[in-house]
Amino acid sequence: MLLSPGDTHPAGGSRGTSGAPARFRPCRPAWARRCWVMAFLAVASLDTTPLRAASAWSWFHPPLRSLEQETQALDAQLAQLPPLPNPQAHEHAGFHSGWAPDAESVRWVQVDLGRVMPLDAVVVIPAFLGGTTAYGFPSRFRVDISHDPEFAESTTLFDHTGSDFRRAMAPVYLPAAGQEGRYVRFTATRLAAGNAPRFYFCLGELLVFSNAAVVSARCPVTSSKASETAPTWSKSNLVDGISALGLPVIPGSKATNGWHSAIHATPEHSSWVQMDLGSVQPLDEVRFVPTHPADFPDRAGFGFPAWFRLEGSDEESFLNPKVLFEAAATPFPNPGDNPVPFPLHGHRARYLRMTATRLWPRGDDYVIAFSEMQVYSGGRNIALDTGVKVTASDDVFAPLWQREWLMDGLAANGRLVEWPVWLQQLSQRRELEGAREELASRAAAALSVAQRHALWWGAGLSAVAVALMIVSSMRARRARQREMEALRQRIARDLHDEVGSHLGSISLASELALRESPEDAHATLDEIHRMSRQAAESMRGIVWLVREGGEPTLDRLMQALRESATTQLQGYAWDLQIPDDAPKLAASLDFHRHVFLFFKEAVHNVVRHARATAVHLEVNWNRDRFQLVIEDNGRGFDPATASTGSGLANLRHRAAALRGDVVLSSTPGTPGAKVTLTVPLSSSTPTRP
Repeated sequence: MLLSPGDTHPAGGSRGTSGAPARFRPCRPAWARRCWVMAFLAVASLDTTPLRAASAWSWFHPPLRSLEQETQALDAQLAQLPPLPNPQAHEHAGFHSGWAPDAESVRWVQVDLGRVMPLDAVVVIPAFLGGTTAYGFPSRFRVDISHDPEFAESTTLFDHTGSDFRRAMAPVYLPAAGQEGRYVRFTATRLAAGNAPRFYFCLGELLVFSNAAVVSARCPVTSSKASETAPTWSKSNLVDGISALGLPVIPGSKATNGWHSAIHATPEHSSWVQMDLGSVQPLDEVRFVPTHPADFPDRAGFGFPAWFRLEGSDEESFLNPKVLFEAAATPFPNPGDNPVPFPLHGHRARYLRMTATRLWPRGDDYVIAFSEMQVYSGGRNIALDTGVKVTASDDVFAPLWQREWLMDGLAANGRLVEWPVWLQQLSQRRELEGAREELASRAAAALSVAQRHALWWGAGLSAVAVALMIVSSMRARRARQREMEALRQRIARDLHDEVGSHLGSISLASELALRESPEDAHATLDEIHRMSRQAAESMRGIVWLVREGGEPTLDRLMQALRESATTQLQGYAWDLQIPDDAPKLAASLDFHRHVFLFFKEAVHNVVRHARATAVHLEVNWNRDRFQLVIEDNGRGFDPATASTGSGLANLRHRAAALRGDVVLSSTPGTPGAKVTLTVPLSSSTPTRP
């Protein structure tokens, strides 16, 4: 089926109207495609996440680039901080204020440290009752320190009463920079909403550090009004060391269980473990880290006794010890996965002993166990010093438990880090994550602006593209008209040169035949017959070019070559070889005309001069090159001599018009000749003779 100029050719696109030979023609020029691509990008979001889309859209709104850079800087800082631990619920949830009639009611709670001292930091840990966030944490609050329980004069460490605080299950670390005070007060100025019309606030833990030691543990707590529903809510829960954050641990593969006593059949057995510091030293705090072995995954605070006595002594025999803390009247609550601090306030001792007066029930037997025993003096954990020794009344003989593991800096699930440092880093993570959320919100707003700008650009580019396409279409139509006019002129010349010359020769030969005798007219009639066949062949070629129009495909050219060979090579053994896997490309009419006429000229030379019996025709092409080979088994000749004739000159003329080369291969005395035409497919329009 022949294709009209606007049809889709087999190569897959609409045929264009300009004259580049054998080049695949898209339906619109490259600049138009670029305009449409930009318009598409202007209206299609490349990413649903504003911060990730910033790079793609910052061209339309430059502030997106700075937001992306700020986000990358925040991400780099967050990568250096420990992750927030999964919060753990505990029956000692913390402090619960009394109920208030409105959110703006003021409620406070304060801790009495017992004496004035320089403070390193105050850490506020939210309460947790399950779920995903802090429970009852106030929206606005401040933290003050004072020498006076009435806070007639005070120093404010933190004031967030002017705007709402971002609630998160993370600590709020407030550096005190050595400021002195005895009382620490937390004041809520905008409460959390409960069942209307009641309002309240809750805290999980309030830790006060001085010289790296916890000085707030089990200190007296007072408040403006409190809700006492022990064991969940109580003022004493605010300073019991139990929070939802757990141990200050960096999870890792290196971990140890700690120390484990011998296993006893009854709880009344007394077991102890003690540490020799090497010399008498002033002690600020003893901190016990509970263990949580992997073989008891549901027993947090494994082995921590409810009844015990902590003593200090200058002699190993403990004949005259100093009782530093004793749980004798009421049982000590199991701390779960929380450090247990005991402030010593500078007490001097060389030996420290923990004695369980009633063992912890493991199941049907009784033990005591600890992961780590830390001793702070002068702002550092001296239990890690070389020369410190651990002794015990009895031990369990098991590979998972060793005396030296009581001071190796490891817990059952990873490496222990300094408690205040860990809390400060978690607080910093909370602040950075809040800043990142704010950046994400700003980026979303900026992305919306960028998308609006992109729509304006897209609309403008689309309008320009449409205008350019209209102009291009008009120019292409005029070019097509010029090409059709040039084609008509070429057809007129071809009719005059090819068909006209043949008809003129036939007319002269027929007049000569009329004058000759019947015997002599036979040769003239044969010549008339030959010339009429050539005229008919020329007419078919011209008609084929006229009917094709536009840019016919190379497959159509192959069909025309086959039909021409069928007519010219009657009586010859011939074949035409065409590749099956060649790309289906379109080419200009000029290309088809020159190749077709080259083919006719070359085959005509074979028929007239080669005295051949077989002709092999071969065509190959790709997107860059087209090659035509005509090979016969006729008599050989000298190409240098043949090049002086008009036949090869015509072939060279056609090849030059196609900006290609023609090679003639033959040897005198050796049968066979070969003509090879090689032309580029990506060249410009052929020269028009």
